[in-house]
Amino acid sequence: METTTSSLPPVNAKDSSVADLISQSFPKFDHRGTIVEPFDNEGRRDTEFQDKLSKMIIELMLELHAWSTSRPTQESDSTADTLEKEINGIMETEKEQGRSLSLSASRKKTRQRLNDFVNRIKMALAALTGL
Repeated sequence: METTTSSLPPVNAKDSSVADLISQSFPKFDHRGTIVEPFDNEGRRDTEFQDKLSKMIIELMLELHAWSTSRPTQESDSTADTLEKEINGIMETEKEQGRSLSLSASRKKTRQRLNDFVNRIKMALAALTGL
């Protein structure tokens, strides 16, 4: 079998432009700018966010601790004031009725022991709250 040049299809302009296109070199893929740097930036952003969130949580915990520590003291003071007002009211009522002079010695001792007990409780609360 003989091959002649006449059996090859004629080369036209379209075929040559495809051949030129195939023979061109492709631009180099910038993997660093396209993939690596955005990934690293996102990782840094995540780390910054976690640091900021951690600081915010610690500040919140400190504020909550300060509030919870001062709350029993404030409530104790408030309750003590209320109890003192009630005791003063009872004493005024006793004076009006003439009973305060006729208290027996055992009642005075009981009142003194109760007063001592309340003072010890106040001191214990103060010691627990660090005041």
